[in-house]
Amino acid sequence: MIAADLETPHLCIKWEGDRAPFAKAFVAAQKATEAVKKASSNPAFRSKYADLAGVVEAVLPALNANGIGVMQFPSFDGEWVLVTTTFLHETGSSVTGELKLRPSKNDPQGVGSAITYGRRYTLLAMSGAAPEDDDGNAASGPRQPANESKQEAPKKPTLSERADRLESTLNGVKSLADLEKAYALANAIRAELDDKDPERLADLDKRYAARVADFAEPKLEDAA
Repeated sequence: MIAADLETPHLCIKWEGDRAPFAKAFVAAQKATEAVKKASSNPAFRSKYADLAGVVEAVLPALNANGIGVMQFPSFDGEWVLVTTTFLHETGSSVTGELKLRPSKNDPQGVGSAITYGRRYTLLAMSGAAPEDDDGNAASGPRQPANESKQEAPKKPTLSERADRLESTLNGVKSLADLEKAYALANAIRAELDDKDPERLADLDKRYAARVADFAEPKLEDAA
């Protein structure tokens, strides 16, 4: 897993020296580069990815065999990690890439993870290799595994269901104050019913009036 914020990375490429001999050697190296194997596991994403050792093993022998060496220099300014990678040809010509990225945590583990990711990322990008980069998703949080069904969001109650709940509340209140409070809080439901189901609204208004009467008038058995 990596610990880097990839929302704002910055990769800058610089050339020095004669490009012709470098270009010839680089093309030959690319032709000889073995496939980058995804041998490391990322449990957070249940996937395989090519770690730094795998990338180096895949791209470095072909580059070296064609007169190209690789140097990588990391630095940290307290906020950003900078990884400088140079492909240096034996003639002295070179191409340098600088990748700037922010660690997710400013502790040794976070900075180290960002450096490792930066080294791997620039080696892949500058050599032209392109295995699946699943661990880069750690910057934005775990993704939904493909073999698991997505959790459905709770369904919003229908207008009819909300009206049923209001009626149940009206039937269950124990005081006139609670009754008035319940109906006052139901203004949004009543407005929707007035627009879509006025008959149901009329029924609820009648039920409310009946409950008001229940609290306002003593029952016959109580009077006796």
